[in-house]
Amino acid sequence: MKYVNCMLIAALVLVSLGQMGCLSGSALNSADQMVEAKDYRGALEAYQSIVDTNPGTEDARKAQLAIGKLNIERMNQPAKGVQSYEAIIAAAPESDEAAEAHYRLGMHNFREEKYDEAATHFDTIVNQYPHLETSHDAQLMLAKSYEEGQKFEQAVEVFDNFANRNPQSKRAAQALENKARIQRQHLQDETEAKRTLQFMVKKYGRLDDAQSQIEKAKAELTELNAEIPKPENPEDTQIGRAMIRQQERRERDRPRNVERSPAVKSRAVMADSGFGVSAEEVMRSFGGDTTIATDDQGTYYDAELMIAKFFYDDENYRDAGALYFDAIARAEAEKAKLNPHAYLRLSICYRKLGMHQKAAAVLKKASSKDSKVIDAVISTGENQYTNEEYEKALETFNSVVGLNRNKDAEVYWYIGKTYQMLGEPEKERDAFERSVAMNPEDTDALQSLAEVLHYRLHDRKAAIIFQDLVEQKRDSFITMKTLGDICYKYDQFNKAQIKYKAAARIAERLLNSADSAAEKQTLTHQYGLGTILAVVSLHKYGKEEDAQTLLEVLSTKYPDHTLLPYAKGEIALLKGEEDAAVAAFKEAIEMNPKSNVPVLALGDYYVSKGYNDEAVSLWEKFLEHNSNNAEVLRRLRSIKESTAE
Repeated sequence: MKYVNCMLIAALVLVSLGQMGCLSGSALNSADQMVEAKDYRGALEAYQSIVDTNPGTEDARKAQLAIGKLNIERMNQPAKGVQSYEAIIAAAPESDEAAEAHYRLGMHNFREEKYDEAATHFDTIVNQYPHLETSHDAQLMLAKSYEEGQKFEQAVEVFDNFANRNPQSKRAAQALENKARIQRQHLQDETEAKRTLQFMVKKYGRLDDAQSQIEKAKAELTELNAEIPKPENPEDTQIGRAMIRQQERRERDRPRNVERSPAVKSRAVMADSGFGVSAEEVMRSFGGDTTIATDDQGTYYDAELMIAKFFYDDENYRDAGALYFDAIARAEAEKAKLNPHAYLRLSICYRKLGMHQKAAAVLKKASSKDSKVIDAVISTGENQYTNEEYEKALETFNSVVGLNRNKDAEVYWYIGKTYQMLGEPEKERDAFERSVAMNPEDTDALQSLAEVLHYRLHDRKAAIIFQDLVEQKRDSFITMKTLGDICYKYDQFNKAQIKYKAAARIAERLLNSADSAAEKQTLTHQYGLGTILAVVSLHKYGKEEDAQTLLEVLSTKYPDHTLLPYAKGEIALLKGEEDAAVAAFKEAIEMNPKSNVPVLALGDYYVSKGYNDEAVSLWEKFLEHNSNNAEVLRRLRSIKESTAE
């Protein structure tokens, strides 16, 4: 009897839940009708009632989406609309409604010309919701956001990602058309534009739906006096030939009644790979109607890995990625050890489709299980570098950045050497600086940085400093401060405070033996600056008590030091007290009008807030009496050039 009562109660609960679903669905329809009737207040109340009475449900989230749209598009209350979308994301970040909220926030920011904020939302959709059709639209909007925000290189990359994600489709050809347009019009790189157009004709020339794009590409190539390649015959590609061989093998085996055994189902629970195609579909397309199997020496995932390599070499990263994902899951379920390159290629497939978060997660997970994974990746990059495959090498090295701190200095050095071969000195310098920041004692990185500064960027003054460091000439304030600046620039705050303290100690030692008043003044200024920079670095490193103790030592030794107000300003900025920071910087400028330190700090603050005119005025006024100050001149020139653009 008790069993019957339980069944009745369960049935009643199910009926009640069904009725509630019907009621909330009906309420949504009623609210929608109010919107159509332009009864916006009434609609808002109706939607809010659904949210309040059905918390945490899909209908509640749909109602919140409607509230957001109504506030932004009809009620002219964008702040409330944004708040509604953000509430969905916070409450149910993995839901389809959260993806839609991200998309609407992206579109809202795009229309408001806040392109960086828009890009953040679109990128989140691409990486966290790749299984949704919305993610494809979001990826196109991500590219457009970068383009409108004048981040043209990123826009080119994303259009390329989209094409990789939608192989053999009209949308891929359209994306490549946009990529070539940006390369030609905005990046002024006709060579790369030609390559893109030629690849487009070669890859999609036989695709009926893409003929309008192909004709435009041919016309542009003619205009550029470039060769127009013949459309690629699928049978001429490596993957095409492999598919033909597989088909012939099937036909050869059939008369002998040898049939390929069906694929063994994996014991792993297959998650959505994000590639938009299943491994089963890819295998079926490769093997025809009969599923591919292996011989007695292999496993199903071995076959997947073999075929994945065909697709990978053919630059079909979507299908290759789906196979690598499935093969790795099967192998891990059987506790089999895979070649580390399988993880690297899966990561690259994700990166080629624009899913950089998934790309990083793959290698992070693999390296946590097997430390040799990172070594294998670096070795692959070295081989690609040696073979002059520089773009591939860059991709390989970048894939392991941040996975092992002990390896990052080495990886960034390789990245710098690769940019050197590509003829991009600014990126070369950035990579070598990062290498130095990770390991300030690495003479190879210091030497490489000195060379790019001297030979390619013609900054011989800075090059001499790093050459001195290579030669172990570290007993000067400027060398230690320069190392500290590099470490601070790339968030290596503990290393930075060590170098700044060393700089301060050098200045203090020289101060104790100085004779002239001018020399003593300079060294006192240096000692204070090194100490204050160490204080700021300690604050950034989370050691506020140590920072305060160090500042008190400076205040006790030199209570009238002209940089003490500057120190207060930097600390105030770290605490978010902007008005106090500005006042302190101005006080420091009044105390020592010849010091560029507070002038640079205040000007940089103005620039960070978008007050470019104030920064220009400040720096020009300083240069009236300090016309040869190189750092201020450099900053002023930079801000004027960016404003002119």
